[in-house]
Amino acid sequence: MSEKIYKGYIIDKSQKSRKIFDTLRITNQKTIWLGLITIYEIEVTEKELDTVINQLQKNMVNRIGLKKQEFYLHFYCGNELIIVYRTKKFLATSDKSTWIEAQNYGRSLGIVSKQLDFLTPEQNRQRYFSK
Repeated sequence: MSEKIYKGYIIDKSQKSRKIFDTLRITNQKTIWLGLITIYEIEVTEKELDTVINQLQKNMVNRIGLKKQEFYLHFYCGNELIIVYRTKKFLATSDKSTWIEAQNYGRSLGIVSKQLDFLTPEQNRQRYFSK
């Protein structure tokens, strides 16, 4: 049986050091919003997953300049969804009813509801990577 592969989505601004992207297997990237933000799609094996998540969490910012700013990143493998914040992670599925706890936590950090959409790989391809 082959090893599970997770697709992850990370915004460059969420990371303190951009050098972390040199250590990841990037499968796609797109710069949006007048060149201000780059979204990275990465692939991570099940064996690497915990290590990569820990590295990304340690490198996540909690402010941009003087403004407090929290982010999340997320991973999909089939129907399985892992939502990662700087100090917490949530296991869910692509079923939106399983997102409530993770969305409430994100809102408690000041992330606006419309950004807590946890797009699937297909949705990310359509929204960001197919243009």
